[in-house]
Amino acid sequence: MDLESRLRLAGDVPAVEEFLSSTAGRLHHRDQDPDGLFWAEVQPDNGERSAFIARIEWTVYPDRPPSLLFVESIGDSRVGAPNAWPGANGYRYGSNDVCKPFTAEGQRLHPEWGSGPHSWRSTGNPFLHVMENVQDDIDRVDGRRAG
Repeated sequence: MDLESRLRLAGDVPAVEEFLSSTAGRLHHRDQDPDGLFWAEVQPDNGERSAFIARIEWTVYPDRPPSLLFVESIGDSRVGAPNAWPGANGYRYGSNDVCKPFTAEGQRLHPEWGSGPHSWRSTGNPFLHVMENVQDDIDRVDGRRAG
């Protein structure tokens, strides 16, 4: 990740941390993780279900959407466990992708999203935009898991 991306990302991280904290979640970046890799504990709003662990990896910030995958624990590289994935529409554990306009995987699968209402928005705080969408999607299915 280039210096400009690192600096811009660092400027947007506090708002993401604050948002996740307000929903009983938490953002992690470990010393051994490469620049641009974060782990987010996303707590469903019903309070009865355990948090999801989202693995978010930025390559160029804010100009490209991140890779977004779900794992069972922070630092886990295995992404295929169905119980790690939300049961929300577009969160496809079998394909190991989140088919949404705010992910690198979704944009790669749908070139038509490169323009129009589904195009990636690099203005404002894109990291916060991604996390708000993930939280909304998880809450919409009451924290249900795919597996």
